[in-house]
Amino acid sequence: MKEAGFIYEDHTADVQARCWGRSLEEAFNQTAYSLMATISPDLKRISSNIEKKIKIEAEDKEALLFDFLSELLYIFDVDELVFNTIKVQIIKESEDLFVLNALLRGEKFDVTKHEIGIEVKAITYSFMEIAESKNKVEISIVFDI
Repeated sequence: MKEAGFIYEDHTADVQARCWGRSLEEAFNQTAYSLMATISPDLKRISSNIEKKIKIEAEDKEALLFDFLSELLYIFDVDELVFNTIKVQIIKESEDLFVLNALLRGEKFDVTKHEIGIEVKAITYSFMEIAESKNKVEISIVFDI
C-alpha cells in the first residue's frame, strides 16, 4: 500500500472514500484529492494557474475536516475552481480550536478541458472516521451526491 493515497469504496447511494497518509496533514490532503477526483476524475488535466490560501478553525478534527472539504466544495460551486495541488501545511491545536492552513493550486473548471465527474452536493458526517496510529492516519468519508 502506498504511503499516502485514497480509494473509493462501495456505497449504496453516495461516494465513500478511504484516505490515508503518514500524518494528519497528509491524510487531509488525500481526502481533499478524493473530493476533487470525484468532481473531475483526471486531476492531471488541471493546470496550477491560480493559487489560493485557506485557513480553517474548528472545535475538533472531524469538524475541521468537514469544514475544510466544505470550503473546497464552496470554492468549486462559487468560483468554479478545481485543484490539482493541495498542500495542508499544518494542523495544530490552539487553545480550544484546531487550526488548518492549506495552499491550493488549480484553475477554473472548463468543460472543454476537464473531465466531468460526479456532482457533490455536500460533505457528510455519516461514516466519517479519523483513525490515528503512530505512523499512519486513515480517514473514511462520504460525499452526498
